[in-house]
Amino acid sequence: MHPETSEAQSRPCHLRVWHAATSTDQRGEFERRCERWLAQDELIHADRFQRTTTRNQHVVGRAMARRLLAARNVAPQEIRFGMGQHGKPQVVMPDEAIQPFNIAHTDGLVLCGVADPQVDLVGVDVESIHRRTSTELAERYFAEPEVQFLRRQPSELQQYFFLRIWTLKEAFIKAIGTGLHTPLADFAFDQIESERPVIRFLTPGLDMEKQWSFVCSSPREGYIASAAVAVTGEASQATVNWQPFEDLVGGASNRSNVGEQL
Repeated sequence: MHPETSEAQSRPCHLRVWHAATSTDQRGEFERRCERWLAQDELIHADRFQRTTTRNQHVVGRAMARRLLAARNVAPQEIRFGMGQHGKPQVVMPDEAIQPFNIAHTDGLVLCGVADPQVDLVGVDVESIHRRTSTELAERYFAEPEVQFLRRQPSELQQYFFLRIWTLKEAFIKAIGTGLHTPLADFAFDQIESERPVIRFLTPGLDMEKQWSFVCSSPREGYIASAAVAVTGEASQATVNWQPFEDLVGGASNRSNVGEQL
């Protein structure tokens, strides 16, 4: 094999997951800074949300995507978004801004993952560790191996591992763009205690003939997040970096950058 070809195949791919804290009870200064990057229709849509926290999540998520996808000669406001078959946002134009990306949010925190063009699919998800969970929910939605895993955990750890499994599953179905149209029991995760869980496909074809990598993290205190990366080819690698978005636009941040090799 030609040396240049081998080097190109082994070149790592990158996913950068930016995280930003949002106000849950008021339209704060940070949210107002983010609004300057939004299109008018996005601002109108944001104002339709009755809950302030939901409005702020929408504003910050869209602003993060625009700011992070903007190329050297493309302003954030020039980017036009469309929707995939099941509603997954994607860049329609300009071509310079087209990259794999995904947005996730929960009360108080928003994520936006943007990957290099070598990455085929990306998905991210985040939850507060205070979200209510139950074994009944796990039995209803999770695959049997995951339910058995949860039952083996001490009661004080079951909520944590439930949320870890949940964010992993959400990250995957968001990456493939089907959402809950894909039953969560059609695939399971092994090595759940690890920072790099491994997916097991229980339904043929769900892997989409790609190599999948997953990583779990705590981007901010009180939150758990997961990222999914799909690439073509055995030699491909993916590096995930978690970074505070406030570093780009100004604002408080209490978390240093963390990098994980998948």
